Amino acid sequence: MAGGPDGKRRTPVKAERRHSSSEEDDSSDEEDQRSRPRPRTIEEWKIVIEEEVQRTVPEALQQVVANARNQRHDLLRFALEGVTAARNLAPLAKVYSSELLDDLKQLTKDYVRTQGHIGHFDAKLSELHEELQAGRVPSSFDHLLKVDWYPADDDILNKHEYVKLFDAVAGIEREEDEDEDVMVQESNSLRNMSCPITQMIMQDPVKNPECGHTYSKVGIESHLKHKQSCPVAGCRKRVQNLEPDVDMEVLIANRSRTISAPTAAGATAVDSDSEEEHIVE
Repeated sequence: MAGGPDGKRRTPVKAERRHSSSEEDDSSDEEDQRSRPRPRTIEEWKIVIEEEVQRTVPEALQQVVANARNQRHDLLRFALEGVTAARNLAPLAKVYSSELLDDLKQLTKDYVRTQGHIGHFDAKLSELHEELQAGRVPSSFDHLLKVDWYPADDDILNKHEYVKLFDAVAGIEREEDEDEDVMVQESNSLRNMSCPITQMIMQDPVKNPECGHTYSKVGIESHLKHKQSCPVAGCRKRVQNLEPDVDMEVLIANRSRTISAPTAAGATAVDSDSEEEHIVE
């Protein structure tokens, strides 16, 4: 072993260690590359996106349907209140202005058309809701909620319950069989306003979309503590997804106002809405 200029021995530097470190780095890089996930192809990304859409879109659309139904409730309430206001003004209009009476009757028909349009729209919403519940997303949304306008034929409108009731309040003569129809409809309406559970006039009426039956909120809540089936005799549907029954709500409110109005003198009184419902647990 050669010595240095100072006569001391020098230890040779080994190059193997540097070379070994380089090999270890290369090996580590190869392992990292093997452990990294393979980048997805465009086709794979398309599948992932499609699955995510199928998972999230039905839920988002159900929320849209729920919001649309809430708006439908508000629109229907306004239409029914408009019909009631026109009917309440009919006796006064008959005394002071036949022209105003005609306008009020025409307004009632317009409200009937509006209610019919809302009904068609609600049917479309129900169809869409059922599709989404089954996990089926429509392939196209064009004209999905497009509805046909309610028939404008006067012969059809004149046979509607609201127009018949308007004529009855205004004292407009109709055919005898039509007058009898009005009485039958009023009787049926009174009977239908009774909760099938409490057997009293409903308070906070709610409807079961599964079968279309309506119950008093306090009554159905008590019933659901024991059974999940519809309490109406012969109905086997389950009670779920209850929603406010705007039609019944307005009908009961109208009846309450009619009973308290002077024009209702002599009419048969039924149990008042303000009476507390009694439930047997």
